[in-house]
Amino acid sequence: MIKNHPFQNGNKRIAITTFFVFLYKNKKWIEVDNQELYNFTVWVASSPPKVKAETVAAIEKFINSNMVSL
Repeated sequence: MIKNHPFQNGNKRIAITTFFVFLYKNKKWIEVDNQELYNFTVWVASSPPKVKAETVAAIEKFINSNMVSL
């Protein structure tokens, strides 16, 4: 959602909210500082398409290193 820009405005906010709903429904959560989450979200949104594999790997690492069970 962040990369495809399906909405005129608020793509990052909607994407992160969707991520939170997904985690909650799966009884998971992430423990991360608000600023760190914001910075990571902006980094993903601005990452160039030619480094997609590296970006996906970074997302997986970020989620796995900050995920907790509810």
